[in-house]
Amino acid sequence: MSDLEARIARLEAESDIRKLKARYLNACDAKDVDQIRGCFTADAVIDFPPLGEFNVDGLIGIFTEMAVKTPITDVHHGHNGEIDIDGDTASARWNLGYVNYDPRGGTFRLLANFYADKYVKTADGWRISYSKAIQRAVVTGQIDEDVKAEWVPLPGA
Repeated sequence: MSDLEARIARLEAESDIRKLKARYLNACDAKDVDQIRGCFTADAVIDFPPLGEFNVDGLIGIFTEMAVKTPITDVHHGHNGEIDIDGDTASARWNLGYVNYDPRGGTFRLLANFYADKYVKTADGWRISYSKAIQRAVVTGQIDEDVKAEWVPLPGA
């Protein structure tokens, strides 16, 4: 492989990983557990303190209870991805800005996290094999009565 081909392959891998992370975050916001599951390898390890460390089935179980079965609206913003490619493996650090709103009590939560991820190139494309959330800030509160909060549900939700 020429130097140019190697550079193009690395850029394509970085692009694929950026798309994978976006697909995962968008699937979380859409409460699409099948799409979430498809972003991970079967043996992935997910470490999300303070929830704990678990496999993909554990992630789906917790996510189903905390998000899918509730009227809570989530918004995940992953940005500032720093991706390092090493053949068919990669690692990345992402910055996550997250907000959720629970209309049952008018409560909200703002989070600032880093993600430390590892990826593997599979026959089906890049997948997350490890993901650790590193909390930086948590802000919780309740919408004041003079603040209007209307979150529009997704079509079909």
